[in-house]
Amino acid sequence: MINWTYFARRIPIAILCYTVGVIALRLALSPFLDIDEAQFVGSVDFSWIYGNSHPPLYNWLVRLALDLTGWNWVVATVTVRLCLLGLYHWLSFDTARRLGGDRAGVLALAASALLPQIVWMSIQTTAHTLLVIVASIGIIHALTLIRSGRGYTAYIWLGVWAAVGGLAKYNFFIFLFSFLIACALNPTIRRQIFRKPAWISLAIFVAALSPIVIASVNAPLAATAGRMVKLNHPIPMLQPFDLPWFGIDGVLSLVISAFLWSGPALLIFLIGRRKDDPKPAPDGDADMRKVLFRTVVIGLTAFGLIVLFADYHSVAERYMAPILAPTAILLALYFPQKYGARNLLVISAGFYILAPIAFAIVMLFGAERLSTPFDAVAGAIRAQNSAPARIAGDRQDDAANVAVQLNWPPAKGSADDIVLIWRGGDAPNKDTLERLPVDAVAVGPITRVIGPLKNFSGRTRTFSFQRYSSHSPLPDQNSDG
Repeated sequence: MINWTYFARRIPIAILCYTVGVIALRLALSPFLDIDEAQFVGSVDFSWIYGNSHPPLYNWLVRLALDLTGWNWVVATVTVRLCLLGLYHWLSFDTARRLGGDRAGVLALAASALLPQIVWMSIQTTAHTLLVIVASIGIIHALTLIRSGRGYTAYIWLGVWAAVGGLAKYNFFIFLFSFLIACALNPTIRRQIFRKPAWISLAIFVAALSPIVIASVNAPLAATAGRMVKLNHPIPMLQPFDLPWFGIDGVLSLVISAFLWSGPALLIFLIGRRKDDPKPAPDGDADMRKVLFRTVVIGLTAFGLIVLFADYHSVAERYMAPILAPTAILLALYFPQKYGARNLLVISAGFYILAPIAFAIVMLFGAERLSTPFDAVAGAIRAQNSAPARIAGDRQDDAANVAVQLNWPPAKGSADDIVLIWRGGDAPNKDTLERLPVDAVAVGPITRVIGPLKNFSGRTRTFSFQRYSSHSPLPDQNSDG
């Protein structure tokens, strides 16, 4: 039999080592910013309102990390993201352990290895999505503290995590409302959570969100609409199901995304229980299992109705993040393993090892964006004219990486001239030129740069750039983010 307590006692250290390991690996593989990391360049002042349809908290975290690292953009952004990944693992483990014991805690960590958005996507990209997942698990963790009699401290944590989620990503509110409804539907949980100390949680939440609401009375709808536009992008294989006025294809996309998010983990857990006869009873108390399950069902239903009646067409997996955040905990509580546990632990450990290795192989031998020769482009720009200029580009992540390499705006400082960069050796197209102010005038020649990728693939990538003169502000470079 597996000594679950033995594993549970060592998991916090394992999580710490894993987090440090993936941070070191990512920093060793590339000195450049990924697309989700690049969006913060030029957007880390302590503002209540940011573009790119994002609440401010993640930008603030990046700014703090920049101050601590001497404005090293890569170290700052990577450290914030992967520390949040480590926090997700610890919160999932500790929440499941408090609810169902050592076995549940270990199995929650094992289940996380089977969630592609966690074990694969989070080590290479994502930002706000990971923060909203952490906030969602933090809400559940606070509920376990309330049920264990932690008193006012637990309600403070409930308010803090609710505020973090609200400041992290707007789709958190689907999870929060679903969670509160699920709690209200359960008499036992309702009596525990909706008590006078809950006013402390509400006060923290309102205090954190009020400045943003006041500062952006007209901005939230417009900002969110920029993000919601992505839900209108049709998926070719689902277009036969597209009906006028109703997003049938969008609902199918939501179902597919939900399966891709959590389906592999569910299947592996079910396979692991085939030999268990009799099968182990679910861990933890039934009330908490019902609340978590109802939270997911209510959240998926609400999101599905929004997609259906708003006639949206596509739902990416990351949009499901807060709703499906409790997946690992739910699997650990509902499907405890006995005879299949050893195989499950081996498979999960394998994924935790293989995912970083696969990431490294792709980085070292593929044509990944993190291998793009931004340093060569930056060197050519500086050699042509060393006077600092604002960097703009047909891709926001390309412009941000070149700006960071040069330590020019928007990475730091200000300037009047603009250097426009674009991929390929042709003249800039109309969409690329729209990245410039309308009064921009070319003051330099078009220059082509061909540089090898910064890995062992042997491939090259071509960029072009041109300097312009303009004192007007740049259009929003995150408009396609």
